[in-house]
Amino acid sequence: MGSEVGSVECSGRSLTTEDTSHIFKGQLQGEESMRVLAVEDEPEYLEMLQIVMKTVGHSIIIARNGVEGLKVLDREKVDVVISDVNMPKMGGVEFHEKLRARPEFANTPFIFLTGQVNITEVKAVCKPDRDLLLQKPVPIDRLIEIFSGQVR
Repeated sequence: MGSEVGSVECSGRSLTTEDTSHIFKGQLQGEESMRVLAVEDEPEYLEMLQIVMKTVGHSIIIARNGVEGLKVLDREKVDVVISDVNMPKMGGVEFHEKLRARPEFANTPFIFLTGQVNITEVKAVCKPDRDLLLQKPVPIDRLIEIFSGQVR
């Protein structure tokens, strides 16, 4: 069994090393940089995500809600999406559904980031083979572990 990350996977159990390596399918082995789309309306989380991506060598593209995120996807190819759930204009669940409706992003790894206690709506759309669910607050060291493929 893998190491626990302290977050939950879509099925509701604790996230393990095997979960992250399965979702990212070898993208996190440090061989190449990933392009990460961060969809988040809280400035402190955006800043933390920027620090994490710089630390592990991935590039980050920022959108402040799902509407902006879709506009980014109109012009950019991304390897991973990390999105808050509660945002103005378009939240993470609706954004996820619209992203999945696009064939070119149907299998892109998607990480839900939420501070919600009731995650029923997220779990209803979260697919364990390509999505992850992280509950805020997420310590910066945990994000570094996840995005560097070094989950302990």
